[in-house]
Amino acid sequence: MPIVRNLFILSLAALLWPIPSTSAETLDKCLLQQIHQPANEALSVLEIKNYCLSQLSISSPDTNSIETPPPIINIQEYRQARFSEFFEPYKESYLVFGSMKNSDGGTPFSGETLDIKFELGMKFRLFPDQPIFQGLAPLYFGYSQKSWWDIAESSAPFKEHNYNPEVFWDYSKTSNKNGLNFVGRYLDRVGYEHQSNGLDETKSRSWDRLYLQRSFNLSDQFSLSLKAWDVVNIGDENSDIEDYLGNLQLNASFRPNERLTIKLETMKGHKTSKYSYQLDFVYRIPEWVNSEFIISYYDGYGEALVSYNEKTSSLRAGFSFPVVLGGR
Repeated sequence: MPIVRNLFILSLAALLWPIPSTSAETLDKCLLQQIHQPANEALSVLEIKNYCLSQLSISSPDTNSIETPPPIINIQEYRQARFSEFFEPYKESYLVFGSMKNSDGGTPFSGETLDIKFELGMKFRLFPDQPIFQGLAPLYFGYSQKSWWDIAESSAPFKEHNYNPEVFWDYSKTSNKNGLNFVGRYLDRVGYEHQSNGLDETKSRSWDRLYLQRSFNLSDQFSLSLKAWDVVNIGDENSDIEDYLGNLQLNASFRPNERLTIKLETMKGHKTSKYSYQLDFVYRIPEWVNSEFIISYYDGYGEALVSYNEKTSSLRAGFSFPVVLGGR
């Protein structure tokens, strides 16, 4: 899909546009003021510098001075705020119990009876969301991982892991949509991702993709997300993966009430008969439990990379954690 690659290059060009600088004298003054504050003795120089930059970001660019910012009293709260600013949940996070079946009647890779499937994800902002970094603020590193655990077997081995690191520009937050990042006016996410299962020889699976993503909030209850990709590198053992998983994914989310959310994820391979979908029912349980109950059904190809060309179905139930509507 050449359009995906071309828009990816346009986004990169936008990031290279000159970025206005912050007054060095003003920054130095703030640093000196904060270093001499007794409450800041346990902070590192980098933490104090980040604090001063945050103060400068709300100062008038037409002045060469800054009022003395208040001392940092609660060091733990400050560090936690800095952590929350950079680390965020990413994609889906859940732990579900169930089983998988192969359409041809064979034994699925995850085991003959009960298995556990879980996914965890986190994204990390590489640059702070401040004027001095306004062209790079939307740049993230993301990592997610899916694993299948055969708990019914005596030794309870893990049967498959799918690793998914990526680098992407996330324009979904209003503060990231500035004049330099013009791509963010039309797209929510532009990125490069690698996905593999870490195995070798005949069970090795991997592919690299450039992708574009856009979300649409059609109402307070209904939203859609489209993800399109162009494969730029592919493993020899799964060279036909696009025949099964294609180049486009659609996610839909419907929330009929405050507790229930219904999610649908679907893909279509290049071969007309190759459809795959996942249907999730997520129910928010009482507030004293920090999770949601989920029932998940998958039918089609590519639930796991190792079996991307085998049609499978699975039904699982368990617990879901804070998520972001997104894609595989």
